[in-house]
Amino acid sequence: MAQITIVGAGIIGMATASILSRNHKVTIVAKNLPGDEPTIEWTSPWAGVSFIAGGCASAHEAKMQLDAFAELWRWSIAYPDSSIKQITIDDFHDDKTEEDIWWKDYMPEFRFLPPETFPQGAKIGTSYKSLILRPDIFLPWFRNKLEKSGVHFKRMELKSLSDARGLGHDILINATGFGSVTLQDVQDQDLEMVRGQTVVVKSSYNKLFMHDTGETYTYAIPRLDGTVVLGGTRQRDSVSPNVDWDLVRDIFKRINQHLPQHFSANPMDNNIIGHNVGLRPSRKSGVRIEKELRDGQKIVHAYGVAGGGYIFSFGIARAVRDLVEEFLFPSPEAKL
Repeated sequence: MAQITIVGAGIIGMATASILSRNHKVTIVAKNLPGDEPTIEWTSPWAGVSFIAGGCASAHEAKMQLDAFAELWRWSIAYPDSSIKQITIDDFHDDKTEEDIWWKDYMPEFRFLPPETFPQGAKIGTSYKSLILRPDIFLPWFRNKLEKSGVHFKRMELKSLSDARGLGHDILINATGFGSVTLQDVQDQDLEMVRGQTVVVKSSYNKLFMHDTGETYTYAIPRLDGTVVLGGTRQRDSVSPNVDWDLVRDIFKRINQHLPQHFSANPMDNNIIGHNVGLRPSRKSGVRIEKELRDGQKIVHAYGVAGGGYIFSFGIARAVRDLVEEFLFPSPEAKL
């Protein structure tokens, strides 16, 4: 049994702890912990969270999504108090064809939708059974589940990964998201912060909706509790934690064009109960899952999923587990 320290208590860090703690002793260290008041520097609590497949740069990333979906689907049945629920999605794209829809063979109840149902500009429409969850319920629930299984949580702010050397671990997992920009011995300049803003409204709308044009995307994520999260935005020129009312008006304008029977274009006509503003840790060259030996520490990096933390979650965790095992059980060098 190895000693594992995971830096980062978001969904990636906790999913990794869930997998590794089956065979190892795991401690999660982070400045922000589940149950804290959310801050813009911590991504996971702000997510709308729906499982919408796609956006993969490789077959490896697609497998990670499928691994995550399988685990979350199982949890939606086994743990109803987790807030994970099954839901039907109507998913439309302007920049894809049937050949691009690699998930058609994997998602439950998958079917292609008829063209007459497409929003303006869409070239493909699909429907399948998906998943949603509420981060404000799920993250504290998940922490409690991990603590009961023996995972320890420790509040600690690191300036660099080398600051963790005294914790006594065999392997360190870097699941810091965009914290990997500021860590002095990582400073990954490939990371960029993509600002997201959503609106939470009261509504009986109960089907997951997505229309991605390739440039913008519009969605409605029902929580199936009488509220719906509306979005979305991708801003690369702002890290402001404040609500941008121009974006609020734009979101309602777009959602009204798609679902006029459910949402007014005028924000004041809708029952707004909250706003979410967060930063997504996007990585230009794709998700970083790799091991490194630095300053005497065996490190596995696991970050860079942009807004796909929950979608990749347990898939990344399994990939990290494989790299941890490579550290612990290295293959003997071939001798000629």
